[in-house]
Amino acid sequence: MILGRDCLPFGGRPTVSASPGRKSCPWREHVIEAPKSPLKKGTGTSPNGVFTGASGLTLGASPLFQRRAKPRTSHLRHAGTVSCLPWLLFWLVGCNSGDSSAFKTPAAPPPPLRPVRVLIAADVDQVRFRAPKPIRILEGAGRVLDGDASAKWTVVAPDPSGGLLLPGESKGISAVALEPQERVPLTISIYQDDKWSKERAYAGSVRLAANEGNCIEVINHVDLESYVAAVVANEVWPTFHVEAYRAQAIIARTYALYQMDRRKNARYDITAGEGAQVYRGLRTDNTGLKAAAAAAYTRGLVCTYEVDGEDRIFSTYYHAACGGMSQSAVIFGTADDVPPLRGGVRCEFCEVAPSGAYRWGPVKLPAQELMKRLTDRYPNLASFGALEAIDVIERAAGGRAVRYRIAGTSGESYEMLAEHFRLAVGSREMRSTYCDIRLRRGSVIIENGKGFGHGLGLCQWGAHGQALEGTKAAEILRFYYPGCKLTRVY
Repeated sequence: MILGRDCLPFGGRPTVSASPGRKSCPWREHVIEAPKSPLKKGTGTSPNGVFTGASGLTLGASPLFQRRAKPRTSHLRHAGTVSCLPWLLFWLVGCNSGDSSAFKTPAAPPPPLRPVRVLIAADVDQVRFRAPKPIRILEGAGRVLDGDASAKWTVVAPDPSGGLLLPGESKGISAVALEPQERVPLTISIYQDDKWSKERAYAGSVRLAANEGNCIEVINHVDLESYVAAVVANEVWPTFHVEAYRAQAIIARTYALYQMDRRKNARYDITAGEGAQVYRGLRTDNTGLKAAAAAAYTRGLVCTYEVDGEDRIFSTYYHAACGGMSQSAVIFGTADDVPPLRGGVRCEFCEVAPSGAYRWGPVKLPAQELMKRLTDRYPNLASFGALEAIDVIERAAGGRAVRYRIAGTSGESYEMLAEHFRLAVGSREMRSTYCDIRLRRGSVIIENGKGFGHGLGLCQWGAHGQALEGTKAAEILRFYYPGCKLTRVY
């Protein structure tokens, strides 16, 4: 998983209409609907039998988008099978995710979209890079500083007077772009906390820029399909069923497109950690190979829902295990109040998850330590004194806590979302808000825990459990995102 464990909805729903006059608009393909066959469990939770999406980008303003293909009962079977072979050949080359010489660029053409801009790291002390083929090093303004980069490390460091210093340059420059000439991946390592990080290979190009703190910001510009394959490799359990891989590829693509539209004027679209989708560059191990195959098989497919005749993508949230029922995203704001994210989906399929994900606890923390964690995230709680009470003041239909009220010895009290409380306490100690919590003799006891993550959208272990029973990716998505369908955008 990982997205679902720690991330919260960002909010904000793009409503960019497709213009009838734009001939090159990428949002131009047809809708592919899932079969209407019932699931073995929980059939009453997805009443309209279509797929779930994640963003809100309008796809249906022009007649071009309203013309739909006849529904196909084979759903994903027709998606990307031709482009699968080149991707498999690409991923079969090499085995070391940190060695760019082990990779070849896939033969499949990149999607007709701008690259995804992924923030790999911020506040970095130094960055080093290398590649097996020449690359261009360009200044932010476009001037070529150096036409070649050898297999030896090139180190970029902040200039004390501002900007970035490259070997052979006498003064700092604000930003540089590392662009391979022969579409080979770049191997990157960052220096932070007095040590160099693990080497990772990245497709596309890499932008380095000096930030206000005179540290380095690293942003990878990568085509969407390469990004999706890399995300899937890090977001699913390696032994998951192939249909769970395919479902994950579709929602990872949808989530990325949602963020790309929402943040099109920002420096980057998405981060590379658990707050968004885990992205660690290219992988050529068995998990990476399976992830690449899933991305190729579902190429161009996203989750959408219909509003006034228009198809919109939405923020396809997901989590490790729901523990029995998903919750609504509306508690985080109206931007995510869309039919596929209204929760209440009963799920027995995640029973296949490990005990620490499906059921967990008890966890015992000193009240003083818990209060310190809350204060670190919410400094306004510093005047509370010692923690005196924690009460659930709102629960979802399934029993998951939605809001807590905490009180201190100073007599003050504070209400907060249970999910915010969980992240402040620690998502590994408090794995979900689907639990009981009490204060006893100076300790906070969290027990009867169910599930792992925020409980929004797709349950990853549940997806795997359904796949083990023969459910296809399309049906899995329809189950967890009621009111959604699959749309091919390229």
